[in-house]
Amino acid sequence: MSPSPEEAAAALRAINSVQARAAGFQDYRAESRQLMLWGVVNLLGCIFTALFPSLLLLIWLVVVIVGLLAGVRLARVAQESMPGIVWRYLVLVGSVLLFAALIHVVMWPLTPQQGSMVVPLFVATLYAIRGAQSRPRYLIIGASLAILCFCCFLFATAHYWWWLALAWGGTFIVSSLWLRRT
Repeated sequence: MSPSPEEAAAALRAINSVQARAAGFQDYRAESRQLMLWGVVNLLGCIFTALFPSLLLLIWLVVVIVGLLAGVRLARVAQESMPGIVWRYLVLVGSVLLFAALIHVVMWPLTPQQGSMVVPLFVATLYAIRGAQSRPRYLIIGASLAILCFCCFLFATAHYWWWLALAWGGTFIVSSLWLRRT
């Protein structure tokens, strides 16, 4: 006996649901590697900035270049299961960096603390948008990153860079471990 049209449609919806969940878990695993990388990169960038504040620009230039190269390498590993990810990764990271540079030019002069909020708040917004659209865990990551970094900006005056290292780098590292569990 053949299934009715309603039964066939329900079976196709169930298959699509399983495929979407599998793609989500695959996406979470690939993203967990990038979050760990950028968590460590941001943690180190903030720590070195706390130790050598006069070298802020040089520190972040080196940290971002190293992070970008390592991120491309990780994206290439994920390329097998997610074709086109290297290109999308470069466009995304390039967009974040361009946005940060333009904000610094338009809003000049910014204090180092103000400037340090541009990237984490923008990235938090991107995660929140993506989470609202398709992957709910990203919404939690984005909200956590924004709240912790903003609280750091408001309240961590004396040891700002140390607290930002925990808020920014720590959020990414903990989120990486959380996504990896799936």
